[in-house]
Amino acid sequence: MYQKRSASRKRSSKKLFGADLNQQEQSVVRGGHENTNDAGIPSSCQPSMNERERWIQRAREAIAVEQYDEAIRCYKAALESSETSLPSNEEQLFHRAAAAAIAGQYEHSIGLHCQLFALNPDHARGLSNLAVVMRRRKSLQWAEIFIKRSLRIDPNAIEALNSYGTILSDLGREREALQIYLKALEIDPGNAGLCSNVSNIYHVFAQIDLAYVYSTRAVAQVQDNYVIWLDHLIHLRRSCDFERLVRIDWWNVLERAPIDRISSSFLQYLVLADGQDAQQRLLQTICAWGDRQAQLASESPMPEPVALPWKGKTSVPMRIGFVSADFRDHSVARFIWPLFEHLKPDEFLLYGYSTKFQNDRWRKRFEEKAVALRDVEGLSPRSLCEQIQSDGIHILFDLTGFTKGSRTSCFAWRAASVQVSWLGYPGSTGIPQMDYLFVDRFLQPAEPRLIREKPLVTAGTSVCFGHLEEIPITPQIPELIRGFLTIGTLNNPYKFTTETIARWSRVMDSLPNAQFLFVRREFESYYLRQNIFKEFSRNGIDEGRIHFFNNRQAGRHYLDCYNEIDFTLDTFPVTGGTTTIDALWMGVPVIGLEGVNIHQRVCSAELHHAGHSEWIATNDDEFAQIALELAVNQALRVELRQSLREQLKNSLLCDAKQFASDFADTMNNLRPSV
Repeated sequence: MYQKRSASRKRSSKKLFGADLNQQEQSVVRGGHENTNDAGIPSSCQPSMNERERWIQRAREAIAVEQYDEAIRCYKAALESSETSLPSNEEQLFHRAAAAAIAGQYEHSIGLHCQLFALNPDHARGLSNLAVVMRRRKSLQWAEIFIKRSLRIDPNAIEALNSYGTILSDLGREREALQIYLKALEIDPGNAGLCSNVSNIYHVFAQIDLAYVYSTRAVAQVQDNYVIWLDHLIHLRRSCDFERLVRIDWWNVLERAPIDRISSSFLQYLVLADGQDAQQRLLQTICAWGDRQAQLASESPMPEPVALPWKGKTSVPMRIGFVSADFRDHSVARFIWPLFEHLKPDEFLLYGYSTKFQNDRWRKRFEEKAVALRDVEGLSPRSLCEQIQSDGIHILFDLTGFTKGSRTSCFAWRAASVQVSWLGYPGSTGIPQMDYLFVDRFLQPAEPRLIREKPLVTAGTSVCFGHLEEIPITPQIPELIRGFLTIGTLNNPYKFTTETIARWSRVMDSLPNAQFLFVRREFESYYLRQNIFKEFSRNGIDEGRIHFFNNRQAGRHYLDCYNEIDFTLDTFPVTGGTTTIDALWMGVPVIGLEGVNIHQRVCSAELHHAGHSEWIATNDDEFAQIALELAVNQALRVELRQSLREQLKNSLLCDAKQFASDFADTMNNLRPSV
């Protein structure tokens, strides 16, 4: 959040970035110009033209390659040659730099800030504001440098502390960020931005109740800060506070929030995107965000990327890069590992660009197999793209989407000839320069107009589960052990909706002795448990039939928890992916609902590939009927408990070599013909 002089916490286009803009300065926001030279230095400060132009040109060149201290030095040399007294221009530059940032003119704002520091290198508010600009541009290393400089001058500046916390959080240093936020709250306990950011950190730690409390405290103090309200949506969804969720027009919140600051909420909005009208509305907003990234990229365009090798030039290996926060012990790492394991290095050279460093055994595996695994979490979009282009990447994959560690916006800079979104987000990225979504024939949307990119359809599966742990399966089904059916889910609670719980309640109502088991660490939350009890009660299901288990607290492997479940019911419209395969791996059937868009087809696509399309419903009646048929067929469930794992092993979903081969064919088909 940018600094403000006003005591009011309400946002205003005239009181952001620590600047109270007068009429002249507001003209900058509208694209107007005052009497300045083309570098923004007031005419009264101009030295001789030759000398001035030389230093200004050097400053511009330094900014273009992100050598900001050198740019400051050059501007200082240009300004010092003036006979006019310079300090009187300090506040003018500060306000104009702030105005440019408010208008989203980040490159112009950076130049003005560098001129400001040529006058006064210890301008604390300017340093803090420039750190915010750097963070918005994803140049996190420089953002941390400038915010530290600001705090050395004014250690108790609330907005600077808040910005420092957000930068640390973006760098994956959440525990450090939390300490900074809590320190700032001791100084200003009622700061809404700080409360919201604390809630976001507790959200990362899956401390749902603390996240909910701090987020509620934040929104109680603001009416029109739509970014804080978007954050609040996450915490309401994670705690399943359905009563409050229905009171707010969330589409209005999304469309009113600053376009540069909405992408982290897109996953939450998929839960609201049930029907096609809502999906089109979400796509329109995502595309507006994507167009904004393309506009920012156009301000500092990259050279043309290296062209794809021709189909006839099979001796030229294809260089493929993967941008991800998950080169670590994570499901995404397991999904892509077959490519590093089985693709032939004389045909494909694989590179990794890690946006979050975690040194574990999976990281070491990728380091051994990749041509290079580069840590890029602090790089600006341009620096990241320069690195990718210097590696000669032909095809670049985004594996993180809009989740933690996202660098999806960087794809607007066109670092590679072909750019593909995969795994991180089950839908369109909205970026014009993103060419494809990597899917299979069951996952691709039934309506092509629901995505902006083209579907890149592989012949086999779009995901591979070649590395699942051999957790023992209990020989007996839970019903035979306990005397009653146990239905359950390990899905993330943000996916739960009132319609989903009504669908599950209908199944429970038809099976009066069945129990429902929720398994995740989040269910340690009191608020979450109470809200789920309430929703089942609204649908006539007694809370005594609903049970929760925190497997982490109990020290129990999550896969082993499936030994307590007879069959699982999936969520909708955001459907289960990894949880679907986990259940099948443990011999537990999954009942899923299929829709038209990608996020509504993840579960059903996997069931198709696993050979169990009979468990896919297209409406609520079919869903309930499939569940009832499974419930009464105890003999089938006994047999499935012992056979499903082998079925899965023998399917394309677990065939790592075939997955790599199909992937190779798909990539080679992108080579242009001679």
